[in-house]
This record gives sequence, C-alpha cells and structure tokens, in this order.
Amino acid sequence: MKRKVFMVRADLAESISELASRRGTLFDFVNDVLEQALRAESMGLTLGEALDEMWTLKAAKESGFTFVPEKLMYDLVERAHKRLGEKAMEDLWFEAGQWYGRYYEDLEAFTKHIRGFFWDISELKASKEGKTLSLTCLCSKFSEAYTRLFGKFLEGALNVFGYELEQSDISKGIINLNCKESKGT
Repeated sequence: MKRKVFMVRADLAESISELASRRGTLFDFVNDVLEQALRAESMGLTLGEALDEMWTLKAAKESGFTFVPEKLMYDLVERAHKRLGEKAMEDLWFEAGQWYGRYYEDLEAFTKHIRGFFWDISELKASKEGKTLSLTCLCSKFSEAYTRLFGKFLEGALNVFGYELEQSDISKGIINLNCKESKGT
C-alpha cells in the first residue's frame, strides 16, 4: 500500500497521536478521520457541519425532545387546543418553555438549539437593545393555534432568562415578542 506524508500543526499532531495510542494505531486513526471527512463531503457537508448536526440531535435527545411526524404533531395540537381549551394549552406550552429555558445556560444557546430542533422554522432571532429584547420566529407551516402556542413556549423560556413580555404580535406562522428585562436581573 502506497503512503503519503501530510504536514499538520505540532499541537494537532501531538493530540492526535495521544488519542490514537488509546484507540489503536496512528495510521488507522488518521485514515478513519479522513474517510469520515470524505463521507461527510459526499453528503454535501463538511465534517464540522456533520458533527454540529449530530450534536444538535444529541442535545435534543438529552433535553427531552422526541421526533414526531410534523403532520401528526400539528393535527394533535389542533385537536388538543380545541378539546382542552386555549388557556390550558397556553399554560402547558408556557410551562414547557420555562422547563426548556432552564435546561440551557443562556438565551443564545436556547435559540441555537431551537433552530436546530424545529427544522421547519425559517427564522428565529433575538435582538437586544438596552433592556429590551425582541424575538422573531417565522414558520409558514405553523397553524394559527400552533403559532400562538409556540409563542407561549418561547415566552416561557424568555421568562426564565429574565424577561417579561411587554407586547406580542402573533399571527399564523409569525411570532414577534417584545420583552423587557425583569426587575432584579
């Protein structure tokens, strides 16, 4: 078998050598890493993007998310909304938002994961100016009820991060929340 020599930074070579010694040979380890990088590229991803995707799935699993076909999810939410009533469902979603908000160390980590968990969200961004926070979420697939409930979920998380809702503008597929920092934060 023909071999080639690659140049790498000394710190990387040292770390890879240490890791490889625990897992087999350096030759096998480096070849495996390069094969996986090529595999990711063949799927249209860099190795870093593939690892980020895997990290998102792992974080979703660890934080209690589950995968449900979106049609089923939206239909079940609509039926529960009609059966249980708006207030009960809003309270449930607000509480869930608080729970998930507590799971993350800050709003930036939370929004990053939510964007990764809810694939159909086309935009989720938070912008802060002074003590005011604006959060926008867009998803053309959300029904009217689902949009309102997801808004409550986001509001619950923002509450955990020290924000109180001042104004909300919610319509089918569009959530705009304007909040102020709570006293004491």
